[in-house]
Amino acid sequence: MNQPSRKERELALRHAIIFEATEAVLTERGYHGASVDEIAKRAQISVGTLYNLFGNKENLFASVTERNIGVVRDEVRKRAEGVTGGVEKLHAAIDAIFAHFEEHEQSFRVWVTATHGLDWNVLPQFGERVFAQMRTFTEDIAAICRRAVREGSLPRLDPEFLALSLMGTINSFVTHYVTEKKGKLSAYRQGVHALVDAWVAGAAARREPGRRSA
Repeated sequence: MNQPSRKERELALRHAIIFEATEAVLTERGYHGASVDEIAKRAQISVGTLYNLFGNKENLFASVTERNIGVVRDEVRKRAEGVTGGVEKLHAAIDAIFAHFEEHEQSFRVWVTATHGLDWNVLPQFGERVFAQMRTFTEDIAAICRRAVREGSLPRLDPEFLALSLMGTINSFVTHYVTEKKGKLSAYRQGVHALVDAWVAGAAARREPGRRSA
């Protein structure tokens, strides 16, 4: 594999600095209150440089969100590779997602606070880019669910439906945690684990002698 050039390394570092500044401003101001001028000032670059790199605020924010989703996907993949069995991989994926939230709380607060109430029809390109990343992430989880269903550990339901249910629950829990500012994130993580455990118990019950198969 070719090593990145010095120019590529410098660009990656500049992007990282800009993304950090963007997350800070979005968290404080929300999407509509965030200004390119303030982001550029915090990143210690010119507004013109920011526009040359990203074009507009929508592309910048989409790039930040895409980057964050990609990081979580990588962390899920690494942790899931370390265990065997579909259900074990699901639990590992949940732990990886919440571990990322705990370590990078500002990142997921950006997603919740900056997009809460955002009119996606006004920013269709932004929405398409972000949702395309989320669809890919959901497909990763669906692949794990498919393995667990094949192993008989989860009910014989469409793995995509199971993945959507799981990701939807996580998103709802995180949104509630951020907007309501109640409880601990660990309690929400335990709730998601409990959901998977309930699926496992349901699948086990259907395998008991005398019970009718679906």
